Amino acid sequence: MVLAAGGQGDKLMAVFERSPIPMTMHDDGRQHVEANRPAQLMARSSLAELRRLTIEDFMPPDERPIMDAIWARMLDTGLAAGPGPRALTGRNGDPVDLVVWGMANALPGLHLFACAPTHWADDEIGVWADEIVKLPGSPLTPRELEVLQLAAEGLSGTDIADLLVVSPHTVKTHFQNLYRKLEVSGRVGAVAKALRLGLVE
Repeated sequence: MVLAAGGQGDKLMAVFERSPIPMTMHDDGRQHVEANRPAQLMARSSLAELRRLTIEDFMPPDERPIMDAIWARMLDTGLAAGPGPRALTGRNGDPVDLVVWGMANALPGLHLFACAPTHWADDEIGVWADEIVKLPGSPLTPRELEVLQLAAEGLSGTDIADLLVVSPHTVKTHFQNLYRKLEVSGRVGAVAKALRLGLVE
């Protein structure tokens, strides 16, 4: 979904802001310009605080060459993915091993990075670069897509049931079908995969 929205400001920012995956945008000097809520939570920093920092401010000096390589590959090819550096989660300095994915010029002059802890299950983070093509046909019913879209917008199961005027049990059944069809084990994984596949916005 991010790739499909690349260069389209409003659409990209909607994906950026609603994604459950931590995402940041950086200028050519690697300064933070934007950070979605999951990224702020992971960094234990507000957006204003992040805007005073660069990517390197969250990394041990001996691991900065890893980011140099990812950055160079991203600028050269437009995309970069792979095992990321050990980032520091804000002021407390607790290390977190990350998988990172980058997209050069997601918006003019701004480069997008998404990251996730390596201990996240594969069905939650997936391999972004391998899932840039939408499914030839959605395996989901219109109602399942509707439930998934509402989940992507942050509604709880109870809220979805109230909005669709169905029982919470019916919503639970829809989620179980979604998990099976998308081959994930939970709601976060379903929403993340659906966003990557462009099934929801």
